[in-house]
Amino acid sequence: MLRGRHTKLILAALPLILTLVGCELASKPLKTSPAKSEYQSPTVVTSQSVQELEQRYADLKPLNYSNISLAAELDQENRRLLAVLQNKATLTSQEEDLKYRLSTLMGKRGQQNFEELMMLKPTGRWFNSAELDQAGHRAAFIILQHGDISKVLDLVPEIKTAAENGLLTMQQYALFADRVAVVKGEPQEFGSQANCVNGEPVFPSVREPATVNQRRKAIGISKTLEEYQREIIDLKMCR
Repeated sequence: MLRGRHTKLILAALPLILTLVGCELASKPLKTSPAKSEYQSPTVVTSQSVQELEQRYADLKPLNYSNISLAAELDQENRRLLAVLQNKATLTSQEEDLKYRLSTLMGKRGQQNFEELMMLKPTGRWFNSAELDQAGHRAAFIILQHGDISKVLDLVPEIKTAAENGLLTMQQYALFADRVAVVKGEPQEFGSQANCVNGEPVFPSVREPATVNQRRKAIGISKTLEEYQREIIDLKMCR
């Protein structure tokens, strides 16, 4: 993985990027209650919205089959609120404080969710359809992606099998396999991972770049690597 003062891994910071590689993970929030018929992404972050998120996290019981979707929903909301502040050119002192609280919360709860997920996951396989419904599988994968990948480098075969069996999608498998490859210093297979280096998106090495778009298309990723890079630039994700 590229390192340096002006380098960051886009996927680690902004969940929105997941939609750009053809994965539905962050295109809309996980819903666990009928409180709102239609979700609208936040445009303003207030002390109240952060305090409410902190309280909902405090009320969350240890991860289990029944609350896994709620845990992922809170994680996504945390990241959406943080993204609002990250995308502002300048911040007030209050917003700086809210950004710090959200960043701290994301790191602490994300790691806690990840550790509890690994305790809940059956040994040697992904969850089955009797243990989690479709929303639960999607939630579990979100939590997995936002954890310490270096501790689960051996899960690639399990994720691939789950995708082949329809429990996860092939796009989810691509995201996980590529992230593991980057952590291990190996070429990506699908080019789903990008770093921001001095304000520009840079892709860690990709195996056989001339055929990567064929591999992307084969698993349902609609955008080419070039289109993906252009969208990152257009959305100013490396700002």
